Amino acid sequence: MPPLPHDPKIAGLLDEIYQSAITPALWESLPARLAAIAGGGAWALQLVRRGGLRGTVVHGVNFDPALMADYPDHYAVMNPWLPVLRRTPVMQLVHDRQLVPEEALLKSEFYADFLKPQGDIHRSFGMVLVNGEAGGLVISCNHAPGHTDTIGTAGSQLLSLIGPHLRRAFDLTRLVERSAMQAGAQVMDGIAGLHACFALDARSRLVASDVRADALLRQGDVLKLGRDRRLRFVDDCANAALDDRLAREGRTGGGFVVPGPGGERRLARLAPLPRPQSIAPLEMMLSADRAVAALIITEPGQTYARDEDL
Repeated sequence: MPPLPHDPKIAGLLDEIYQSAITPALWESLPARLAAIAGGGAWALQLVRRGGLRGTVVHGVNFDPALMADYPDHYAVMNPWLPVLRRTPVMQLVHDRQLVPEEALLKSEFYADFLKPQGDIHRSFGMVLVNGEAGGLVISCNHAPGHTDTIGTAGSQLLSLIGPHLRRAFDLTRLVERSAMQAGAQVMDGIAGLHACFALDARSRLVASDVRADALLRQGDVLKLGRDRRLRFVDDCANAALDDRLAREGRTGGGFVVPGPGGERRLARLAPLPRPQSIAPLEMMLSADRAVAALIITEPGQTYARDEDL
């Protein structure tokens, strides 16, 4: 674990950062807390998507609200820092001039239309906290040139200090979610009777399973794990039904029949899994491997499955 600081303000900030692993909504206050300790600056957490800059998801403080509303689909595409920042090693603190020459930045549309109207906040620093399937999670601060010796210095030192803790807090947030899924599967072992329960992400990848679900997978005559741990039925129609319902996170569609060997018929149902909400960049980052629904499969002969369902 990274060393903890002795400064009471920073220690308090780290308490909140680690608490956010259990209460993800606390990530919302992070930019404001950083600005308060650094003495100002426009701070942001943003997810830069793998496929391109359009649709970048951002959560920030001390930016102009109207300009920020247009940032994801307009200004992010203009941002000359982002393409270079995406190739920067994780956890490396970088400053604006390391990414783009100042002369080139000052001639850009991004500077003229986004940075200059907000007080000429073209000086910046930041780091990539984590790279994943959804993209790169970036934390950054913008400030005016006149604040380089104050906000620039204090903020850079602050980010260098807390960066490893932010990365660990994100990893813990993901671990807490997975642990909750595993605990839920263990509970299902005790109460689910003849049901098999799988927790799946939006692409049908297995996140957690109970004992009966594991037994079905070992048998391999009804379903199996395919590439990237995707749950796949032997029956193509059952796969189509599963994918259709997962696209809606299990909210609609009801049950569907899963054929088995020897004419066996099982009933499968998909139920959405509730989860605590966090800021948009974190939600998007976690969504790549987050369980969104529980797949419950009734064993043949289960009395709770109605004949008309089968």
